[in-house]
Amino acid sequence: MIKARLILVLSLIAGLIVGGFFLLDKKEAAGKNLLEGQPTAYIEGDESKVSFKLDGRIEELLVDEGDVVKKGQVIGVLQNDELEAKVSQAEAAVSVADGQINEAKAAQSTAVAKIEQGNAAVNVTAETAAKKVAQAEAALRAAEANLEALQNGARPEEIKQAESQMKAAEEIQKVAKDNLERLQTLLEHGLASQADVDKANTTYQEAKGKYEVAKQQYEIAVQGPREEEVKAAKAQVDQAKAAYELAVASQDEVLVRQGEVKAAEAGIKQAAGAVSTAQSGKSQAEAALAEANVYLSYTQLIAPTDGVIKTKAAEVGELVSAGFPVFTLEQAEERYSKFYFPETEISNIQVGDWVQIEVIATGKKLKAKVVSISPAADFAVQKATQNMDDTDIRSFSVKVEYKNIPNDVKTGMTVKWLKLLGEHNGN
Repeated sequence: MIKARLILVLSLIAGLIVGGFFLLDKKEAAGKNLLEGQPTAYIEGDESKVSFKLDGRIEELLVDEGDVVKKGQVIGVLQNDELEAKVSQAEAAVSVADGQINEAKAAQSTAVAKIEQGNAAVNVTAETAAKKVAQAEAALRAAEANLEALQNGARPEEIKQAESQMKAAEEIQKVAKDNLERLQTLLEHGLASQADVDKANTTYQEAKGKYEVAKQQYEIAVQGPREEEVKAAKAQVDQAKAAYELAVASQDEVLVRQGEVKAAEAGIKQAAGAVSTAQSGKSQAEAALAEANVYLSYTQLIAPTDGVIKTKAAEVGELVSAGFPVFTLEQAEERYSKFYFPETEISNIQVGDWVQIEVIATGKKLKAKVVSISPAADFAVQKATQNMDDTDIRSFSVKVEYKNIPNDVKTGMTVKWLKLLGEHNGN
């Protein structure tokens, strides 16, 4: 019994050994057929996962599976009411900032005008005050001289001198009056300034006062002083002193005008700061508007390249997260196949060679260009046996790209490598 079992076990072992050799021979034969046959592959195309950059609820899907799309085409839209409101708000902020800038610039212009007016007023006031002081001082001296003359009486030569002074003062008064009347006429026609008229009037009044004094001095010299004239002369001296003191006091008005100029200068600085602040606010508003427009653009799903919609993974009304692949787009820009050759045959193929390919389903012949050959082997197409010096035979991938592939040749079709056409036979 034991002997029968032993014989059965040995028979099974022998059968397994024979079967193993049979399988090895069969595999070796298959490898030889692969080496000697024409390799096949599939037409492939790169795919792109098309997704929104924002979370949101889908409002529109404008394409479906199988549709052909162009690069830049809008193929989907998210609900965007909130983002549109933010864009409107940012646009309003920009408009407000523009208004603030215009208002601040207007204030700045006003302050500049006030400085110009203030400086002019300071100059006119200072000049007028100095003139008034000089005029009052001259009137005081004349009044004092007149009083002294009345009190002392006049000699013949003094009478003659007084007459000459009176005539000279009269002529100066006439010239000053003519100049004043001329400037008043020019002022009425807008050809002279009020400051010029005031200045001419001051000169005229000064000349008039000098003439009156000279006239009185002459009359006194001729007629001799009377008691009432002496009293009047004393009163005139007192009046001239008061006018002189008032003219000196009026010089303080210059300080007031200078204070107004400094206030206007401070207003310019304040207005400049307001302009700068408003411009900064506008820059911020414009940045917010640009950001809002960018986010609004993210609600549109854009085709990244020409191609065909292969799959659709969402529907209108669904809430999708950023990066979720709503569509899978098969790119139309490049179609290729990868063939695998044993290392014993790869040396005949070079990058840049043109190849004739056959579509197995239709028998149509295509031309393709070898664009890459894998730098390292992928897998073994034949395993070594137990024979002496036998080794593995490994395979290398050869990628070819098609030129002007027909529309009826679809991605996924099986193709067969027919023959090399050479490097310059792609036309």
